[in-house]
Amino acid sequence: MDRPFLTVVAGCNGSGKSSFSNAIVPKGVIPFDYDKNFLKTYDRLIDTEFRDVMAHSIVTAELESEIQDSLLKRKNFCYETNFNSTPLFWPEMFKESGFALNLVFFCLDSVEEAKRRVQIRVENGGHFVPESEIVSRYYEGYRNLNKHFQYFDNVHLLNSSYYYQEPKHILSIGKGQVLAVGHVPEFLDELIPRIICLT
Repeated sequence: MDRPFLTVVAGCNGSGKSSFSNAIVPKGVIPFDYDKNFLKTYDRLIDTEFRDVMAHSIVTAELESEIQDSLLKRKNFCYETNFNSTPLFWPEMFKESGFALNLVFFCLDSVEEAKRRVQIRVENGGHFVPESEIVSRYYEGYRNLNKHFQYFDNVHLLNSSYYYQEPKHILSIGKGQVLAVGHVPEFLDELIPRIICLT
């Protein structure tokens, strides 16, 4: 019997996680989009000073409930993340339960492009992210990718720097070894040197 899997769809704000996550997971697996769920929850709450905190609390509880259900029933699961804070918190739980771990990381070529895309998203009704958070998440996400990529059974890097185009394959790693290489952009040389040196 095949092992159930956890797929972590990662990348900075504006990198295309929500746009493309459904296309990279098997049929029947619905990626948990925290930001999208947060916005829906926030919009339906009464406007009080606790609205933001309440929305985060509700959505976090929903995520935890879905994760526990997946672990209990050994169902495939997927969630989206900036990969900037405690990136192995959930993967460790799934690994301990015998799940295979997949990481798909959407790579954006600059903080400026991330800011631009978030601004476009806000203008179209999407959620706002402060510039300081966009910057910190951009670099911390890459830092954690460079540090923890070997923890995952499979890692796929995709270049999503081309707006309104499908992401381009950069490389795939299986159990710490490079399995396939597409075009490796130069902007990754300084961001993820431990991975780039494998190519």
